Amino acid sequence: AMVHQVEGSVLSRLLRAWVNEPRGRVLLAGWAVTFVGVTGRAVFLRLKLKARRALKPPAEKDGTLVAPPPPSRPPKAPGPLRTVLRLAMPSYWSRSAAWLGVFSLGLGVRLAVSVKVSSEIGSLGSLLAKGEWEELFSRQLTYALWALPAAATTALQKFSRERAALCLRERLLQTVVDKLGAAGADAPLMPAPEGTATRRLPGALAAAAEGSADTSRGGAVGVCLTDPAEFCSSAVELYEALSKPLVEVSLLSVKLALMMGPGPLCYCYSFFFAAGCWTRFAGPSIATMTTGVADAEAELLALHSHLVEYAEEVALMGGGAAEAEALHASLAAAAGRTSQLQLQRFGSDSLDGYVLRHLGILAAFTAMLPAVVRAAPGGADPTEYFLTSLHLLVHVGMACKDLVLSHKTAATASAHARRVLALLTSLEPAHAEAANGNGAAKKGGEGAAPPLLERALVQARTAGSGMALELRSVVIAPPALSEPPLAGPLSASVPRGAHVFVSGPNGCGKSSLLRVALGVWPARAGEVSTPPSDRIVALPQRPYILPTGCLRAQLLYPTPLADAAPAADAVFLEALAWAGLERLAAGGAELDEPRPDLGGSLSGGERQRLAAARLYLACRSSSPPALIVADEPTSACEAGFEERFFAFLAASEAATLVVAHRPELARHHTHELAFDGHGGAAMREL
Repeated sequence: AMVHQVEGSVLSRLLRAWVNEPRGRVLLAGWAVTFVGVTGRAVFLRLKLKARRALKPPAEKDGTLVAPPPPSRPPKAPGPLRTVLRLAMPSYWSRSAAWLGVFSLGLGVRLAVSVKVSSEIGSLGSLLAKGEWEELFSRQLTYALWALPAAATTALQKFSRERAALCLRERLLQTVVDKLGAAGADAPLMPAPEGTATRRLPGALAAAAEGSADTSRGGAVGVCLTDPAEFCSSAVELYEALSKPLVEVSLLSVKLALMMGPGPLCYCYSFFFAAGCWTRFAGPSIATMTTGVADAEAELLALHSHLVEYAEEVALMGGGAAEAEALHASLAAAAGRTSQLQLQRFGSDSLDGYVLRHLGILAAFTAMLPAVVRAAPGGADPTEYFLTSLHLLVHVGMACKDLVLSHKTAATASAHARRVLALLTSLEPAHAEAANGNGAAKKGGEGAAPPLLERALVQARTAGSGMALELRSVVIAPPALSEPPLAGPLSASVPRGAHVFVSGPNGCGKSSLLRVALGVWPARAGEVSTPPSDRIVALPQRPYILPTGCLRAQLLYPTPLADAAPAADAVFLEALAWAGLERLAAGGAELDEPRPDLGGSLSGGERQRLAAARLYLACRSSSPPALIVADEPTSACEAGFEERFFAFLAASEAATLVVAHRPELARHHTHELAFDGHGGAAMREL
């Protein structure tokens, strides 16, 4: 009878006690107002989003509005989260899977130890209430011994979680690096005859920087490095958020069902389920806000990187105030989005913590009261029973809370996965080619681009016999199909051994011609034929200096030091002396000394001299280049070295295609390709 009285009246007596107190009435009224307000806000936002989608303007065709077709249900493809996870953990035998297995094993061991620790806590409380001091001291020793494996398993879980994230990050970054390397390699975009010269890295990086709607406008820096790392961390957190509470709820439920009975336990779980569904429905969109914050932070990082790269130019031009204003604006945008996300997380975490944790404990406590009364007549100590059950129920409540809130971790991981997937997609050959302008174009009309297959075959044709470079009706234009052409159609043939001087006003397409010839830009139309890519040497106007490495590696670039053919130190020293850089190395030993600060110690003219020394070595090698393409290669050098450089080019057996502005340099060439600045160009023999 006593048990029945407690079970039947506990809720009603609890409510009456609260209603009879002013603070209880205030609390119940606050609950009602919060529930109505938060639920109403969530419903309003969902209806607003639905109405916005319904008001999307229909497509227009030939001046008439066309209703959008009914939505179809294509086959469900793997989501971004699952796709990126497959790349980061390709098999269950990978290192990351092994560490996740260690983490899962630690979960079970830790839970078993936690159950024992909870039992010891209950025994300590019971002995304290009885005043049995000797037994209490003995059980304290037992508790201290069980605390050792409890602490060790907790540390093991943290260590295995961090190792799993590191292995996932290493694998995913290796995939990104491999795709970047493939994008930068001089390999055909598709099976093609030997001799193709296609260099997709600029287009691929542009695609990574521009990307899709989920990719930041701010550049590829954050996308290539930050996003994979953040995704791996959030993926491991998601695994923990799902596996840990599932294991705890499953094992602890068996223990609690034996102690409390199935009825009160089902009451507790029903509360957690209902409360979890409501908090998820009423909570804000964490995934959208996380993506926005990542975009803003990547844009801020890109602005800082750009300013560091051009710090000297900005200082010389007095652009510090303008750069500071842009950085302040980007910082304000990033701070604003982060503050908004933090505010939403604050409100969401407060609501979740109160409803799922504290009210969950209160619900568990209320459900336990009949079980405590039922256990007393059976001979069990009520205090020990109550403390043990309450401690286990708190663990279950926290596990249920973590399980319910795992959707937030999943949303964060999905947001990072979309950005990583956008990066990896942009580095695929077809997507990178589309970013370069090789995507499918509209049929017909002026400026329409040929299909991808046709254009790839155009780039694949090698130069004919006796020709180092052939241009057939080539239209020179930026990669974006929306940009107008710069010049063309242009037809020209550069014989082997010929030296072509490219001239014309600024912006007429001279440097763009070199990009098309090298395959960095695709031709808008026409055919480009070149020698094999390993027989082409390019000298850009802004020479590239390795950020690390020795002087020998600088001179051999782009050939890796390990793959370079053996050469005597005297050859390298000769190249440096010819370029006027003998101060960089007096002997062979200095060629292999690390030079991490070399780029910062060289002037603009010395950088161009170092690039010229690379060319000198290439021409003196056993496989000299067949085509040399140079864009203002000596614009920062004095006249004496400029004369020496062009005399060297004129004496080489390779064909040269050189852009320069000084008319007197034409005497070192055999032909001139003159752009008129109106889209036309003509080639004549000098």
